[in-house]
Amino acid sequence: MQRTPGPYAAWVSWLAAFGRGEDLPAGHLTPIDADLGPQMAERLARHVAEAFHDRLRRWQTAFSRDQQLLTARPEQAVTVLAVVLADARKRLGPLVAFTVHPGLPAELRTSLADSLRDSISSAQQSLEDAVRDAPAELRNAVRQNSLEPALTRPAAPPPAGPARGRRVILD
Repeated sequence: MQRTPGPYAAWVSWLAAFGRGEDLPAGHLTPIDADLGPQMAERLARHVAEAFHDRLRRWQTAFSRDQQLLTARPEQAVTVLAVVLADARKRLGPLVAFTVHPGLPAELRTSLADSLRDSISSAQQSLEDAVRDAPAELRNAVRQNSLEPALTRPAAPPPAGPARGRRVILD
């Protein structure tokens, strides 16, 4: 008989996948709180920090790689820049969602959100510094396609419930 993993093992497994860049469902994860015991909660907090930083490094690596496209196609820099920044914002989604995961303690969520905000603000500032002497259209493209709006998580859609209305059956 195979044993069902406990809450700690479930978190560790999920966090390892998250750190590798996988976006697995997280609904089965129990809150990290005193019920797990202080030592286990502390160890999980270290796993959380490690997974978060691994995923953030993956984002930074991908963002740096994508920026190389700008030098490969300087004649299309504004268009390429807009695409690169849109992709970077999209890849931030799982990190933003992680910083508000209800299973994490409030202080840990705040710490992760602050770290992410600092990293993204720094990346945005670096972009703006890099185009300071560039043509106005490139400077405007950086400002208009800012990374920072990705940090505001939109409201979650309501859970899907049973279909309402009449049911149509076609023969």
